Amino acid sequence: MKRGLGVAGLLLGLALGTADAASVKLQPQGDVLTRAVQAALGAISTKELPVTLDSGSGTILTLGGTGSSAAPFNPDVAARVVTVAGARRIEFNPAGPLPLEQAVRQELARELGFKAWTAEAARTRLSGADLNGDGKIDLKDLAILMDNYGKASSVGDLNQDRKVDDADLRIFSAQYKPAPEPEPAPVQPKPAATPTTPATPGTTTPPVSTPADPAPKDDAPGENQGEPPATTPPAEPTPNEPAPKQP
Repeated sequence: MKRGLGVAGLLLGLALGTADAASVKLQPQGDVLTRAVQAALGAISTKELPVTLDSGSGTILTLGGTGSSAAPFNPDVAARVVTVAGARRIEFNPAGPLPLEQAVRQELARELGFKAWTAEAARTRLSGADLNGDGKIDLKDLAILMDNYGKASSVGDLNQDRKVDDADLRIFSAQYKPAPEPEPAPVQPKPAATPTTPATPGTTTPPVSTPADPAPKDDAPGENQGEPPATTPPAEPTPNEPAPKQP
């Protein structure tokens, strides 16, 4: 893992361009097998990602066993994988339970690490370095590649030569794009404080008077009927005023 992270800086300096085609390294022997392999590759080839055959190197494909491996096939198997003189070989059973083209697709899917023989599986496996299948190419994929670096493995083998080496690192570097750093959130301005009107020197603010409670009203007629009505005594005569004449 540490080695993979240390190579991240190197990847940024390598440039091969974005992959827009894929080639599969296989060596089919004979016209029959060559046509079957080309038909299988044509089924997963698209306009966006053409998949072609590179027969200059790679796993050898034969129809039936040859040489020292010319042993009888188990009638229930469509193909078998053997190693002859250090070379990897897939031998197809001429009398197997599957038609040859179907057997070729099945074995090539296993050989190339496809989940299914479809254009989508080919795009994921051949056109990119998304080794963990999470839809993005990042340092997690680089860690997987570096875990298999120097091994004869199909995981991390981006150029399909049955080994993981510097050539696969260069292919990875062409497709690796660091995630852009998120832009900082804009700083929100603080709301301006509402200005207050200063008091004029020498002036005072008059106190606010509270209105007094209204005087209680006289009792309405009919209330307190059990009490005698109040009487006002007659006014005494003023001195030196003549007393009123009696009739």
